[in-house]
This record gives sequence, C-alpha cells and structure tokens, in this order.
Amino acid sequence: MTMNAPDSPSPALGTGPARIGPLLRLAQRRAARTFAEALRPLGIEGRHYGVLLNLATHGPLSQRQLIDLTGSDKSAMVRTVDDLEARGLAVRRPSPADRRAYAVDMTGEGKALFADASRISDEVGARLLDCVEEEDQELLCTLLGRFIAATAA
Repeated sequence: MTMNAPDSPSPALGTGPARIGPLLRLAQRRAARTFAEALRPLGIEGRHYGVLLNLATHGPLSQRQLIDLTGSDKSAMVRTVDDLEARGLAVRRPSPADRRAYAVDMTGEGKALFADASRISDEVGARLLDCVEEEDQELLCTLLGRFIAATAA
C-alpha cells in the first residue's frame, strides 16, 4: 500500500467541489483531536473551551445564546455548563434582562483557566498550520471565514 503525500488528500475524496465536505470533516477531526490532547492537562475539553471563549468574548450569556453560538444542542449545553459550574469555572445567575432566565458567567478561576487554554489554543493553531506557508495561512482563514459567513446568511 502506498501512502499519499501529506498535502495530497486521498483519491477516494474525489475532485472538485464535491470533496469540500470530506476535506472539512477530516480537517476538523485532526484539529479537534490535537486540541483535545493539548487541553487534557487543564482538565477541560474543546466543548468547555468553546463556552469559555464565548463568555470571554460576549460576557454573560443565556444557555440558549450559548447553544446558538456553539452549535450545540440543549442537553449537551446543560452538561457542559454543569461541568464548568462543578469545577468552579462558571456560574449561573438570574439574568438581569429576563428574570425567568439564567445567564452563565465565568468565575475568576474560569478566567484564569481560560487564559491558559487560550495560550494552548494559539500554540495548537500554529502547530496545525505549520505545514502551510505563512501567506497561505491567512488566506485559508479568510476563505474559511467567508465560507462560514455565507452559510449564516
């Protein structure tokens, strides 16, 4: 059996636009696996980091907002927020905007762990992209941003 060069995807993926789905899935799996391994010493997973990232970016959010921002489902989000609360990284408080709802917010410990996780995220991102020329890294990120924005419209 011959191996494909690292920069050539399997011929089974085909050619042209039809291969975008499999290529994105394989890229996501590689990135998720690498990130999960790097986060393991902090005792969190990618799903926890995603919630902390959104809380750091937007401030306190309802679980519904977190679901929308992360693409999670309700039961998975409840488990993730429960995990973060149990670790003292986040807390649910009554929402000032809607007394019937709760807002999730980071604790001081959550902010400290998020800072460590963000450094890890930067390192992992650089490692994942080190096989791509620097100018192409920016192009890849720009193109993926356009791709994501087009699907949101």
